[in-house]
Amino acid sequence: MRIHLLPLTIILVIFSSCSKTYEDRLIGKWKLNESYRQRLFDKDYFQTGFESGTFTLNENGTATYTSTADTLNGYWNADKYYDYNSNGDSRTYRHLQLNLVNFAQNKFINWSFDHFDFRDSHDRIKARQYSLSSDIIYEFERSR
Repeated sequence: MRIHLLPLTIILVIFSSCSKTYEDRLIGKWKLNESYRQRLFDKDYFQTGFESGTFTLNENGTATYTSTADTLNGYWNADKYYDYNSNGDSRTYRHLQLNLVNFAQNKFINWSFDHFDFRDSHDRIKARQYSLSSDIIYEFERSR
């Protein structure tokens, strides 16, 4: 039996070029569902003041937050980084930065998430800010 590598190679290239990067999956409209401090045995929910609006992350790196009362403009950025421990093990993290401002209303968002991951087929994001006593979690849902 002869193996034809050319058709197999073409199929692999087509399928690999169709996959989206995690940055591409962030592009779109998102709504902040909940935010909380995750402690060892409980969650402490809190309001950010930005639950009523929609965050829009554009392909060119610009971002907006729009609600009935506010519009903030700025940028977003996402990248990967690796954390190496003393045992030689490493872990991959996805960093997300969101900076938005409305100078006239003196409102701003400067969120830097140490790690985020997708849930429910990329329709939800769970973003984390790590600290020693408790992690701060923001959960976003894709807005349709």
